[in-house]
Amino acid sequence: MNDRPEDRRRFGRVQLNPSLRGEVDVVQVSVIEISVIGARVAHDARIQPSSAHRLRFRWDEESIEYDCEVVRSLMTRVFDGPSAKTRYESGIRLVQPHHGSANALRELVSRHVVRAINEQIANARGLTPINVEMFNNGSTSGRYRRCELTDGRWRRIDTTSPEQPPVGFTISAEVERHLVELLCRTFEVCNAEARDLTKVFAQLSVTPEESATPLRRYVP
Repeated sequence: MNDRPEDRRRFGRVQLNPSLRGEVDVVQVSVIEISVIGARVAHDARIQPSSAHRLRFRWDEESIEYDCEVVRSLMTRVFDGPSAKTRYESGIRLVQPHHGSANALRELVSRHVVRAINEQIANARGLTPINVEMFNNGSTSGRYRRCELTDGRWRRIDTTSPEQPPVGFTISAEVERHLVELLCRTFEVCNAEARDLTKVFAQLSVTPEESATPLRRYVP
C-alpha cells in the first residue's frame, strides 16, 4: 500500500473494551478499534477486500452505519482442532455515513478518550477531570492553537495548520483558553498512552465534521 505513517497518525484511534458487535454486509464482526475515519474488526468468516461494503454496529442505543472500504484482511488464527476457529482481522476505511452516524461516531470516540484520560488523572491532586463538552464539533474558522512541550515548558503558537506536534497537541483556537490550560496540565501528568489520547481529543476539535473522512486510506 502507499499509505504513509504520518497519514495514519493524523487521526488517532481508540481501543474498544469491550468490543462492539456489528456486521460488515452479512458477516458478523467485533469492532475492536475505531477512529473517525476507520475501524479494525475481528471476524470468523473471510471478507474480501474491496470498496463496496457496509459496516453497521450499535453503541449507546445509537445505530452507526457507514459505506466502507475493506483495505486489508489478515488471518490471525488458524483452525487447528474441534474447539478452535479460523479468525481474521480487517482494516476498514469509513467512506460515507448514514442517518447521523458521523455525529454518533465522534461522540463514541470522544467518550472513550475522555474515560481513559480521566482514569489516568483520577489521583492527580488539583486536576479537574475533562469532559466531552469542552471540545466543539470541529473548527470552522481555520485557526488553531499549537501547544508544544519543550524542556518542561509549554510553547503556545496560534497557527493555521492543524498538524499535531511530536510532544504536545494542536487544538481549535475556538476552544476557551482555560480549557486549553486544563489539557496542558492533563498532558503533563499522563503517561505516553494517555498523552496520545489527549492528541486524539484535540484532533476532534480541529476536524470539521464534513471533512472527517480523508482521501487517504486508514491502515490498522
